[in-house]
Amino acid sequence: MTKCIKIKQTTIGAGIPKICVPITGINEDEIIRQTEQIAAASPDLVEWRADFFAGVEDWQQVEKMLSTISGKLGEIPLIFTFRTKKEGGDRQISMKNYVNLNKMVSETACADLIDIEVFQGEAEVDLLIAAIQRNGKRVIASNHHFHETPDVNELLAIFRRMEDARADILKIAVMPKEEQDVLTLLAATSQMKQISEKPLITMAMSALGTPSRICGEFFGSAITFAAIGQVSAPGQLEFDSLKTILNILHAVTQN
Repeated sequence: MTKCIKIKQTTIGAGIPKICVPITGINEDEIIRQTEQIAAASPDLVEWRADFFAGVEDWQQVEKMLSTISGKLGEIPLIFTFRTKKEGGDRQISMKNYVNLNKMVSETACADLIDIEVFQGEAEVDLLIAAIQRNGKRVIASNHHFHETPDVNELLAIFRRMEDARADILKIAVMPKEEQDVLTLLAATSQMKQISEKPLITMAMSALGTPSRICGEFFGSAITFAAIGQVSAPGQLEFDSLKTILNILHAVTQN
């Protein structure tokens, strides 16, 4: 049974999947504009995709931006994510800089959760996750497949690696090439839900994968992503539409 995680006023792992909206601006003005627009819509969580930010390699700029975003979000939890290019992000970064950036973010009071790509480097990632957690932040271990959908056994093995790394939330995104790939992801999610206490996040990208973004309450995905403005991954739905769909599906479970 999933053990829920409460971040501020948001409980992850029970009921309607929580909706997370990404901030993808490339400069301060864009980021502030997006943050204000997103905060006004009151999503459950917000993700700052810092790999889009032109100043991400300057810690003073990152720290200033984090403080600004966090202040505007108030009680909405903030996920900090630097998505590397090899996992679908906007830029590449050295392992040393990746570790240092995420550690420094965890030492601030701004980010509530930090997304860590679990296959960046096993030894370094395990130490990084432990350091982030010592600083009182939750870790989302993530893995992204932008060209394929691994089979169920491989997906379960990835989840187990994330558990071995002691992450708090386990996330896998895949790219389906046919309908069966979406079913493969949902099967792996459902199976992992039965054997893990950790909240899961799974999604199949692109239009073909849309069902995976709306059925988390039935199969075990605790967070889904939506767009207000620019999307951060293929197939993201618009926030208001996704919220309506999730509420309708939740009502079905109450009958």
